[in-house]
Amino acid sequence: MKITVHRGANQIGGCITEISSKSCKILIDFGSNLPGSQKVELTERQVCDIVGNADAVFYTHYHGDHVGLHHLIPSCIKQYIGAGAKDVMLCKYEVLNKSGEYNKQIETVKNILPYYIKHRIDVSSKGEIFLTPYFVSHSAFDAYMFKIECEGKKILHTGDFRRHGYLGKGLFPTLEKHVGEVDILITEGTMLGRKQEQVISEHELQRNVIEILKKHKYVFALCSSTDIDRLASFNASCKEAGRVFVVDEYQKEILDIFSKYEEKHSHLYKFDTFKLLNFKTEKVKKKLSQEGFLMLIRASSLPLVESMMDIYNSEDSWLIYSMWGGYAEKNKDYSNENIIKIRKLFEERVFDGTKDGVHTSGHADVHTLAEVCKIVNPHIGVIPIHKDQSSEYESLTNVSEYKIFHEGDTCVENISISIR
Repeated sequence: MKITVHRGANQIGGCITEISSKSCKILIDFGSNLPGSQKVELTERQVCDIVGNADAVFYTHYHGDHVGLHHLIPSCIKQYIGAGAKDVMLCKYEVLNKSGEYNKQIETVKNILPYYIKHRIDVSSKGEIFLTPYFVSHSAFDAYMFKIECEGKKILHTGDFRRHGYLGKGLFPTLEKHVGEVDILITEGTMLGRKQEQVISEHELQRNVIEILKKHKYVFALCSSTDIDRLASFNASCKEAGRVFVVDEYQKEILDIFSKYEEKHSHLYKFDTFKLLNFKTEKVKKKLSQEGFLMLIRASSLPLVESMMDIYNSEDSWLIYSMWGGYAEKNKDYSNENIIKIRKLFEERVFDGTKDGVHTSGHADVHTLAEVCKIVNPHIGVIPIHKDQSSEYESLTNVSEYKIFHEGDTCVENISISIR
């Protein structure tokens, strides 16, 4: 067996991991670099070289740093993702296609095959590699970790995950009941380089937003349009505070997808929204002025926000900034100018990310990372990915007994491990 980390061991995002046996090969995630990355993106030729004669590519979830290069993979290679995640991707690309050229992405997504929770897949129908997906809580909807069985060895690839989301309490029981001890743990380590960042639960975040809505009548929330837990927090906060939960047409489509697949958790993901088509009509103005609102916005929403602030001005509007703080920093590779301009509209009236308890990471805190390692007890060792180059998995508490694999080739127990 051979495990190759083509990308991701020394950067957050752009993940590509290969696992192969004598005559079967799979790839897990094929992501693009994060916006602002100084690393050169892979060409279509390089993508084809990495994919080679792979039997399949499996995606843990739909974030661009995990699926971004899917459209460059040859059509003869099977690609898999969760059924709900596939619908989200298709919805996103169809909207982007209205102002850009995304036909290739759309056609590729349509041909991606769905996998299903706890359904074991014999990848090549020869019994060489088996893959079983298990649900994980993440800032993306329909995210999974994978148990891979190959040549008598068991591997756990966590994908991106966390325990402090609404459904995160199922993480440890799933590992204990369905995964058990493994030979190799391939795990994300995003928060290894952000140990000082405050990690609160979505329940705590919801309580903070409720207090904001009770004090302020007009509130805009800048956040990811596909972060299911964050959107559920805002929805629940509006119900509790008696505010209107305002969304645009695209956001409504995304929320409808969430509700379609999450019927068993309908108390969490049943969204009571007001779809805004025209905020200038007298009927809409009367409703929103009387009841107040929280409106979901994106980085592209600057003109809309400016226009609405001109009309809904009986008191000052406030912004909930519920995203990673780096996007709002000036003169950085990862700066987002639209986000900076939106924040400037509100001057000092900004509830700011983790500092004010209105944002929390989609990734596992360091305690959870260590506990996962302890539960699965990887006999051969740990391959950390999705982490900064300077972040050290060894810095976690109680992992010193495990072999940690870093850049370079290593052969152990008939397994070739190559980390690039």
